[in-house]
Amino acid sequence: MENTLILVIEDEKALRENISAIIAHYGFRVISTPIGEEGIRMALEFIPDIIICDIMLPGIDGFEVFARVKQIPQLLSTAFIFLTAKSTRTDTRNGMNMGADDYLTKPFTKEELICSIRARLEKLSKKSKRQLEKDELVEATLGKMTSLTKAERKVLNAISEGYTTPQIAQKLFVSKKTIENHRVNISRKLNLSGPNSLISFALRLRAQQSSNRSPPDSPLPTLLNRPRFNE
Repeated sequence: MENTLILVIEDEKALRENISAIIAHYGFRVISTPIGEEGIRMALEFIPDIIICDIMLPGIDGFEVFARVKQIPQLLSTAFIFLTAKSTRTDTRNGMNMGADDYLTKPFTKEELICSIRARLEKLSKKSKRQLEKDELVEATLGKMTSLTKAERKVLNAISEGYTTPQIAQKLFVSKKTIENHRVNISRKLNLSGPNSLISFALRLRAQQSSNRSPPDSPLPTLLNRPRFNE
């Protein structure tokens, strides 16, 4: 990934500077701090691709940093690597169970550090490519949505909000068979195939609307406004 930015949060000055120098030597941009709170602020400001964070820090520890970082929507795709001097299985298990991407036990070599970084970047690159393909599929399908009837749009909207076929039938005061027919027609008109393709498409559409990524002239907002169901 070009212009990769890595944030290092490590309170031991010599180690922090050494890690930063190695990262910079291999062509990556790097910023660093010895304090967890400051690391969270920097992460939110600069949106790094990878955060390398020591577990034992003054103030909040690395586990708390990780938990708070993952609550920030802009940082959900940021990879997280824990550093620690501890080598117990419990400590390792705690970090990985929280959802960390990797774990380096001190002392580690520069090869181990760079290999971990490159592995994370490769994973991020593949994830980004898959996301792009999904977005392109949604955009390509948007043009076909004008062929949907008003009833089919209501059904698609309800699917995007997580309603099941029986629930949609109840709310629209129609039979389950009618909803099933609508689902078949929607899938056919949008060229969707597979048992879960319609659900996946509807959820992607809803997520795209929520993140305001759709263009101003897109039919998405009018097609996926919350349905006016009679309770």
